Amino acid sequence: MQAGDEIMRVAVFFVEPPSGSIGEPPETVKVFSQRRKKVAQTLKRLYPDVDFTVFKITDSNDVSEALESSKDADGFLVFAFNSLYGLLRPILDVGKPTIIIGETYGGAGDFLLEYPRAKSEGKRVLGIVTRDIESEDLLRRYVRYLRVIYKLRNSRILFIMSPGVRTLANIEFPLSIDLYSYTRQLQALFGVTPILMDSRSFVEKYYSKVSESEAKEVAERWIKEAKEVTETDKDEILRAAKLYIAMREAVKDHNADVIAVDCIVLYRNGFLDAWPCLGFMELIRRDEVIPVCEADINSAVLLLLMKYLANRPGFINDPSPDMLKGEIVYYHCFAPITPYAYGDEKAVPYIITPAHLGGKRASVYVEAPTGEPVTLVGLSLDEKILTIHTAKVLRNEYSLKSCSTKIIGRANVKTIVKKFRWRAGWHRVLFYGDWREELKELASLLGLNVVEEDIE
Repeated sequence: MQAGDEIMRVAVFFVEPPSGSIGEPPETVKVFSQRRKKVAQTLKRLYPDVDFTVFKITDSNDVSEALESSKDADGFLVFAFNSLYGLLRPILDVGKPTIIIGETYGGAGDFLLEYPRAKSEGKRVLGIVTRDIESEDLLRRYVRYLRVIYKLRNSRILFIMSPGVRTLANIEFPLSIDLYSYTRQLQALFGVTPILMDSRSFVEKYYSKVSESEAKEVAERWIKEAKEVTETDKDEILRAAKLYIAMREAVKDHNADVIAVDCIVLYRNGFLDAWPCLGFMELIRRDEVIPVCEADINSAVLLLLMKYLANRPGFINDPSPDMLKGEIVYYHCFAPITPYAYGDEKAVPYIITPAHLGGKRASVYVEAPTGEPVTLVGLSLDEKILTIHTAKVLRNEYSLKSCSTKIIGRANVKTIVKKFRWRAGWHRVLFYGDWREELKELASLLGLNVVEEDIE
């Protein structure tokens, strides 16, 4: 089931005991009723496709009844209007992704007593105290986080793997403990469903069935639209076009939101005779599916997350520092030519080129935008750690060394080298824009710890 096919359900708790820190009835009852109605109306207008079930909480009995009625909710949105009766704790202890919005005058007491405790216990909670609890920007931002988590839980990733790797990913052999656990952690932490396909089945059912004429049409369009073509082996481009069509069809049949191809292993060991880089470019520009290099599970989650948060494509890369210059080369053999949005009509120039000194074919060099901030994100599933650092894009570099696309960024390189989380792997995913705060807030709701690799 693709994300968004079912109705998202959010339980909205208005914690409003009539007597408390903000004042006494009958005035409190009037004020709370007005604010409750206004917030509920705003939520429904901002997110008409979300099922918001509203609960008025005045005492512990109301809490029990509301929790019993909201067992199937995908998340909780809690408004603390009045203190101090300890009515937040049982809601937080349920363990669902929970957002608390405390009203400064009335809700601050319970918020300050319960929110830090919940955070210290690793609860999936995010909160804020403000006088402007009806802020549309605030409500839009926080409910969007719950939508991201909901969509993750309903997502499917199609992994194309060699027969041996697929076996190791399915069964816990002594030599496959990490590989075996990754797909289990993926499902346990995020609810994402992994689908493991043997590359032989993929070739037989999809790749081998693509017609030469259909692939040729795609390949010729890529060549025509490219700024330059330095790839001399046109058959590699043709096979890349066949692979694109095969990936597109496999995604449709498996109702997948992501396709992750173990490209290096498959190509180098003769399971597949095409590279997916050009096909990945096409899948993003047409907003057909999220592609993932090297079947990287960590990066797949991050790409999904940013797709749902901002429709922002990412660039999986190998960050390679130059500590003397204070720069990092973010390189890989494919980057989106629509770096600001999936399906964007505006695209940056690209070159179809060999890479790795000619050892890799049909790669994509992208002239990425410069002078802008970017956010680099990594994920360590077993440690439940999200890594973040930011950089400013200085320039692009075109050469046959290493991978084809090389984005040069200025960053706090020495600190990043010192704090680099090796369990997150070498890959980081580059997203245009500064997404640090949004990602830190989402991490709170996902139960992830954050390591800011560029901050001492």
